[in-house]
Amino acid sequence: MQDAKQLINIFLLAWKNYGLYPEDHTSTLKAFENLVAAFDNFFSTHGDLRLTVEKDRLLCGSEPIHIISPDAPAEELITLLYRDGIKWIEFQEGLTLDEVAAFFRIANKYRSFAEETEGDIVTALMDEELEYIDFKAVDIFWQDLLLMDFAQLPPPAPRQEEVAGQEEGAGQNVPDRSGPVREDPYARSIADPSLSAAQLELSNGDYRVLQQMVEEEESWEITEDLIELLLIILKNQTGRDKFTAVLEFISELAVESIGRDKFALLVKLLQELHQLSGPETSSEEDWRSTCIARFFQDLSRPEIFQLFRDNLLKLHASEIEKLKALERTLHYFSPRVIPFLVPVLMRNRSAGIQQMVSEVIADLSRRDLAPLEKIADRHGAEMGEELLLILNRLQGDRVNEILFKMCNHSSDRVRRKAIEELLDRDPKYAQRLFALIDDPSQGIRTSLLAAFAKHRSGALETLLLNYLKDNFGQEDPGHILACYKALGRCGSDRAVPFLGGVLLGRGWNSFIGSGKLIFREGAAVALALLDTPAAKDVLRKAAKSRFKVIRIALAGARTITASGETPR
Repeated sequence: MQDAKQLINIFLLAWKNYGLYPEDHTSTLKAFENLVAAFDNFFSTHGDLRLTVEKDRLLCGSEPIHIISPDAPAEELITLLYRDGIKWIEFQEGLTLDEVAAFFRIANKYRSFAEETEGDIVTALMDEELEYIDFKAVDIFWQDLLLMDFAQLPPPAPRQEEVAGQEEGAGQNVPDRSGPVREDPYARSIADPSLSAAQLELSNGDYRVLQQMVEEEESWEITEDLIELLLIILKNQTGRDKFTAVLEFISELAVESIGRDKFALLVKLLQELHQLSGPETSSEEDWRSTCIARFFQDLSRPEIFQLFRDNLLKLHASEIEKLKALERTLHYFSPRVIPFLVPVLMRNRSAGIQQMVSEVIADLSRRDLAPLEKIADRHGAEMGEELLLILNRLQGDRVNEILFKMCNHSSDRVRRKAIEELLDRDPKYAQRLFALIDDPSQGIRTSLLAAFAKHRSGALETLLLNYLKDNFGQEDPGHILACYKALGRCGSDRAVPFLGGVLLGRGWNSFIGSGKLIFREGAAVALALLDTPAAKDVLRKAAKSRFKVIRIALAGARTITASGETPR
């Protein structure tokens, strides 16, 4: 966010210069050039810049990057944008000096908000049709369209101090309700900051009108604007019953938004509700948090989760914006949604979608691992790599236990990946995995023995010694040699008597071609890798042996160690 803050500082400095000098002045042109260069630098690293406009601050994402000081002039650019109803503005890669100049020219034209001023910033920007500057404005909507419906709501009860004056003037200046909506003193914008909380408090009559508006919403194409209205009303309810009633309306629209794939709208809705129940809520308003928690609980139903699953199965990786919005939406739901997301991993072959879904499941599992544990027990065999994609993003003993179970998977690839993940997390897990030393997959055996060889371990030394003592019938030369190498890397002088016996002993391998020369070579390699005085003493004896088979084994060991295995 630091880059965004620096860019906005340059932006506001250019705006300040624009107010001091003519548009063609050297200082103005230089400020524009610096600003365009700053935008280009930002785009090269971060891409497009979308900024949320609030009454007294500018946000990038959820972080404030500019706050208007209390003594700032009313003409500050952020104030002008907010005044004319701009909710967010986005500067896109490719932004030119001409478009920057046009934007500043329009904003400067409407610095003054006089009665006789025709138009506003929003209208002028729309007429200009700028290619690399996008925005959303809602205040125009409230003023020009929805007021006709909102004006149907009965006016608020007059304040007590107004009653006397009204009685004295009874019969005079009675407002004509048949005139244009804008002449109605109660038909102001719902976003008008002069509206008091009392004026937004729902009466029983308001409630009935609001219910009718929601019922008619399906024939409108303004779902987003209706939800904005409901959120504004919701925030101003001081009674629990009315607050719950508005939440019920919002719940219906939330379900409808899921069905219509309007995930960006749903994210905004859930984010606003989440903030309403945040830690900054006063203790006197704890009931709000309870109501909102129940709202999320009611949405966490199987039929809702089924909708999410069906939508994900329909979406394609190319529908990036929908996928991003859907991902942000899912984070607000209960971990109980996880089982409904698993089929998406299994059926959708898009790597991008699989990654997105696995990240969501991992995030939800951090809140509650139980649903994922049940899935691993029931469907671990068929999931395999899809399950590993999730587990690799999680930590903890319970996660590691699932990984240990995956080490018995029928797929060689899955077993190897699970083993490698566990050994990366804790090399000591090699002891628990020792039984896989005879795994049918050579790749797994090689990975496991390589892990054994990474550090000295008395426990692994004992396991390898016992394994080699019990497996003189092993017929895989490569595996035998790898076991001896691992013993040389992880063992100690405690292994020297056994290794010396194998290298120098007579009997079953006394004559060339009559037995297990590879065992003698392996013992010599292990002694060389141990690189202790006791081990070196055995090797010197082998070099002086009168038995040719021993000297051949020693020569073979030297060739092996010279090819890359150096003693520690």
